[in-house]
Amino acid sequence: MALAVFSGILILSLVIAIASKKGAIGSSMNDVMVASGGFGAFLIFFVSVGEIYSIGTMLGAPGSIYAKGAMYGTWFICYILLAYVVGYFLNPAIWRMGKLANAVSIGDVIGWRYNSKAMQVLTAVIGIMFLTPWIQNQFAGMAILFNYLDIGVSFGAGVVISSALAFAYIAIAGIRAPAWVSVLKDILLVLAIVIAGITAAMKMPGGVGGIFKSVAASAPEMLTVPMEPVTAGFTFVISTILFQMLGFYMLPISFQAILTSKNETNLRRNSIYMPLYMIMFPFLVITAYFAFATIPGLDKPDYALLAVVVQNLPPWVVGLVAGGGALTAILVMAITALCVGGLFSKNILGVLNPNMKESSMVLWTRAATGIFLFFGVMSALYFPQLMANVVTLAYSGLTQTFIAIFFGFFWRGATKWGIGAGMVVGILSIFYFKFSGVPVPFGFNPGFIAISLNLVVAVALSLATKADAESLSRFEKFKAVKSKI
Repeated sequence: MALAVFSGILILSLVIAIASKKGAIGSSMNDVMVASGGFGAFLIFFVSVGEIYSIGTMLGAPGSIYAKGAMYGTWFICYILLAYVVGYFLNPAIWRMGKLANAVSIGDVIGWRYNSKAMQVLTAVIGIMFLTPWIQNQFAGMAILFNYLDIGVSFGAGVVISSALAFAYIAIAGIRAPAWVSVLKDILLVLAIVIAGITAAMKMPGGVGGIFKSVAASAPEMLTVPMEPVTAGFTFVISTILFQMLGFYMLPISFQAILTSKNETNLRRNSIYMPLYMIMFPFLVITAYFAFATIPGLDKPDYALLAVVVQNLPPWVVGLVAGGGALTAILVMAITALCVGGLFSKNILGVLNPNMKESSMVLWTRAATGIFLFFGVMSALYFPQLMANVVTLAYSGLTQTFIAIFFGFFWRGATKWGIGAGMVVGILSIFYFKFSGVPVPFGFNPGFIAISLNLVVAVALSLATKADAESLSRFEKFKAVKSKI
């Protein structure tokens, strides 16, 4: 039964992907990458959420609470809710500049603002480099899913099937397919989490209160956040919240989602409604603490939600959770691979060969998408632990574009020399702290230190150099476009 439900979900997703082809107006880069900016409020909501809440939310959130307690929960909910506030003001501005630049990627936006092909390439290289561990994390989540849930599908088979589906979505209808499939994925994701949380509350004597009483009696430290700076990680948590709040919408896949919108009003409204999606968070917390109280000693903390489901629910629900989890990973894989394909073809090959035809660029995008997924499969099958622990590194690297975007909107005098050097210094700083073994000052998040250095270098060199006339003109054009509030 579990296998039948799982298979049915994946087949239904493919049917939705095929149906999404209707309405496509062509096979241009604009259509493949951002659906010609034609998504209304409904689809924008789901495609934006689709790349935010991945399999890491379903497995990693309860797993981290199971292992580390309330500190993780505090970080998770704080940075996301604060990021929505940043997005309310930032996303419409990104959309406006994207329209002026006729952009389909973050590389287009930054390259246009600073009138620099080199900045276009640099942004694309950073995006591709740090999206690689991002997609690898989806494979790591699938390994947990297929290895723990005995539904008749091995990890190897699951990876190959999922990657083939991810490529099929893109080949069929570009960004449109994962956007429409995101509707199904989000319904299943929330449903699985809510079912697990309700089951935990019903199975525990005393309900939700009984769960927390049990944890408080056996491990009260799991319910508190240490307040000692540095020594207990409080400084790290606060700096991480601030850093990821700024970087939340700097992921290239987030830019792509923003550029699919018909207008900026939809983006602002979505920022208001998106916190409602956090309704699933209490259920994740309940599930995690129930697992801690009743299923101690799990081999891996990330098994927490799955263990609750397997031990307390019928096979068809297990199949529902497996299908929802796999679809969550597939959607992020598809959108990420498409984003990488577009960055490579438009912002690297397109710069190296300015005369490249639109049709060739589309073919290169699809080819790069397939190649990226293929190498993802190979690394998942033969080097499963290689990239599993570098998602934080990925986030740190991708967030280094924030200074370029922020100054692009608000500082006329920002120059390509200052912005480019700042990004490079930020990236090098991240690798330095990651691999040198040198402790980060005062226990801060290394990404926070890196973006601080990025800021200093960007300001200093921008003051020491002069912006060219075209970049100044583009800044004025952007400021002349009135925001619709």
